[in-house]
Amino acid sequence: MVKADTKFFQILPDQEIDQIHQASLYILENFGVRVDDPQLRNELYTRGCEIERDRVKFKGDLIRQVIDNVTREITFTGRSGKKSEVKPGHVIAHSTGGIPAMLDGETGRKRNARLSDFIQAMRLVDHLDQLDMPCALLYPEDVPAQISQIRQLEHMLKYSTKPIYGPGVSSAGEAKYIVELFRVFAGTGASLTENPIGLVGISPESPLYFPQEITDTMKFIIAAGIPTVILSAPVAGISGPLTIAGGIAQMNAEILAFAAIAYFINPQTPLIYGSRLNYPNMKNGTSIWGLPEVGIGNVAVAQLARRYGFLTDVYGLSCTSCTFDNQTGYEKAINAILPLIAGAHMFSGFGSMANLIVASYEQLVIDNETFAMLRKVKRGMEVNPDTLALDVISSVLHGGTFLEQEHTVRHLRAGEIFMPKLGFDHAWSEWEATGKKDIRIKAREAVKEILVNDRFEPLPGEIEKEIDKIVQHAFQELVTR
Repeated sequence: MVKADTKFFQILPDQEIDQIHQASLYILENFGVRVDDPQLRNELYTRGCEIERDRVKFKGDLIRQVIDNVTREITFTGRSGKKSEVKPGHVIAHSTGGIPAMLDGETGRKRNARLSDFIQAMRLVDHLDQLDMPCALLYPEDVPAQISQIRQLEHMLKYSTKPIYGPGVSSAGEAKYIVELFRVFAGTGASLTENPIGLVGISPESPLYFPQEITDTMKFIIAAGIPTVILSAPVAGISGPLTIAGGIAQMNAEILAFAAIAYFINPQTPLIYGSRLNYPNMKNGTSIWGLPEVGIGNVAVAQLARRYGFLTDVYGLSCTSCTFDNQTGYEKAINAILPLIAGAHMFSGFGSMANLIVASYEQLVIDNETFAMLRKVKRGMEVNPDTLALDVISSVLHGGTFLEQEHTVRHLRAGEIFMPKLGFDHAWSEWEATGKKDIRIKAREAVKEILVNDRFEPLPGEIEKEIDKIVQHAFQELVTR
């Protein structure tokens, strides 16, 4: 276990975090998880698990062994050499994944996402300085479902110079080809764990269920050593307890069970704690991602995962609002800043609207600015002889101005005062003089400017041919057979 660090915001005292931990252990030891694959159940039995029909129960000692093995630091390297370090003290932002619809910036209408939208989104996010790892933002309707995850990864590898947050993988058939695509960049026989180009996500089902398709997927991905985010997503009151504490206890049990199974497959594969607990409108069952409970729960998750030493990935920039209004701003800000100051490591939600059902290029640009402000919050302030500036005050009092001081210029250039790239930071008269533009209009202009000036650097020809060959084989096996 890792000792708690009191410099982080905490919503629960340590003893209540321990209660959640103990509740998760109780769930695993007494209720267990359903595992469909009989061969895997037998393998888990030989590792010390108890089997009761199709349920696998994990002993506390085994779970503690798994916790002691968690990865505490990962460095991802994009094809251009750009790096994203996931480790304590660092914050990584990535876009949402798997959104089925686009908000068309020209018409203002919602429509189904297409592959051309996916490619354009990848071009756009490659230029957003606050987005560290692009995710498979959209689920294109014009791609066969049998190879959708493969085609998403294909275009991420082709269009991103940054490390990638690959698609959520839920098909063993696709998982085999996803491993092959990752190997193109690692080289034949090279480790996919050391200096990886990216990661993928895999989701157990709630409550406490590992279908064979998911465990077969794990056998491909985990065995290959591809870093994996464990995406557990119980819906409060529907596929998990309604209470925040109960939902976290169940989700934590699902994540620990996944980690245990992964440990037996390949103990070297890095795992990230992916909290996706969400809360519905109980009148219709719709998951409402803008609620404050999302942020509150993820503070507790950050505390719990830090106790284990897990790296965490949470929904920060999520909202329920369907347009560019105040609701979008306050929902995203509240649900991001809470886990940020609690010490979470990775933040999803870039570009999402309407409970993760709609994506928007403009929202990607707005979220980029929001996250720049969040990083400034995390940076905080320094108190030392230089920042206290007593000599500067003395100098001004003896004649002079603060504006002409070297100290002022140096700290301004160092970013002491946040300077927005998109938001308005002038006076009312200047706002009127520049056309009274709202944030949506300015974001739309920024999107157009980025895409017009984009100088896409294609992959080397041999690598692109290898990717195309893998995708073609996948199409032949999974679609046309």
